[in-house]
Amino acid sequence: MENLLTIIIQTSPLPSHPSTSLIDALFNSFDRVDGLKSCNIVLLCDGCDQDTTAEHEKNNIPQNYKHGSTLSNESYLNYRLYLKQLREKIKHRTSPYCPTNKGSILLLELPRRYGSANALEAVFAMFGATKEINDEFTCTCSAGISPMLTPTPFVMVGQHDNFFVNDVNYLPEVLQYMQQRQNSTWLQCLHFPSTATLNYVEKIKRRYQLDLQPFCRECNSTSIKGRFVPLVFWYGRTHIARWEYYTKKILVEYPLQSGDHLEEIWGATQLRHLMRQKKKDSVDDFDLSFRQVHELYGNYVFFERSLDDDTIDEKEVLYHLSGRKARAVPTSQLCATNVMPSVPIATGSTSKQSFNPHGNSFTTARRATALVPGLEIVTTSSSQKPPKGRFKQRCFHCGEKGHSFKYCTNRDQKSNIPEMEVLNLS
Repeated sequence: MENLLTIIIQTSPLPSHPSTSLIDALFNSFDRVDGLKSCNIVLLCDGCDQDTTAEHEKNNIPQNYKHGSTLSNESYLNYRLYLKQLREKIKHRTSPYCPTNKGSILLLELPRRYGSANALEAVFAMFGATKEINDEFTCTCSAGISPMLTPTPFVMVGQHDNFFVNDVNYLPEVLQYMQQRQNSTWLQCLHFPSTATLNYVEKIKRRYQLDLQPFCRECNSTSIKGRFVPLVFWYGRTHIARWEYYTKKILVEYPLQSGDHLEEIWGATQLRHLMRQKKKDSVDDFDLSFRQVHELYGNYVFFERSLDDDTIDEKEVLYHLSGRKARAVPTSQLCATNVMPSVPIATGSTSKQSFNPHGNSFTTARRATALVPGLEIVTTSSSQKPPKGRFKQRCFHCGEKGHSFKYCTNRDQKSNIPEMEVLNLS
């Protein structure tokens, strides 16, 4: 596996730092995926700039963790302490930072604020270099590992807050499938199922009047069985891609600026491309056009076929817990038991049954949060009035533009709401 797949996980400043609870839970979730910890894992740490003018404190400026270029003095020091703890854990193979077989974990710290896209561009450029990692970057390895970066045919790119919540028993087999020559042109990038991609064919058909069913591909090899469903968006969730998919397309077709995120650059580009083609072509011509356009992006989500009854198993594999909503639990409140998130949790078995989506609903209603030891999830207080500014997306209940589910007038505000699910990531 270490010669076939490299894993790059990105981390950056968060409100929960200096706690390592979030990234600890992520590495714990890797145990759900066959062979993942036997690969070479690069933990890519974006740099940060300190606000030496103290403008954040003086003017009470909210911390912009995603796009901000500087951090308040407190956040800066918390992030530095977070990295220091990670160095020690990785160096001494402290659980869960324990690679297996010939795997390794490499902590790579960037010297300044790059942003997600530029950070990936920087680390891909380091792979295959004839010399060791540039002295400009701080590097910490698992004990006994040499800090060299060697390209592999495939790369898994993920973020510090995307967790595996169900078992993946097909990773070695799906990589072998992607290696086959006949699959090298159409299959460039493979996503694990998440909330956004469950019931995907029906969602896209309802929302964009685009039927993906004819373009799904069945896999019935002796080692792996399932269905590849084409995606119409470029999602920023954890995925596996061909190495050259990044180096010859994703990182080079658009000029990258500091602070850029690939999902913001590529996210809707693919959909616009497909929809423009749909408007141009007749129904008969679009079949060929879709295949030609989609091959430029080559991204699919894979659903495994159940061994018990041979049905497609559409279960969630990835869960995104927004790192910007997580806070470290004060030391005084920590105890031997896990700390539950500070969110209301529905009880009883009637909550899901009481939710009746509108006939125009284009997606699956779901409310979920996660239980992470040492963290609590902060929720914003509800408001009776919608926030200022037009909501640009569609309500997942009624399918209309201009408002979110929370402010939908087509549902019973008190009872017609899905149950809150709690996922245990301990």
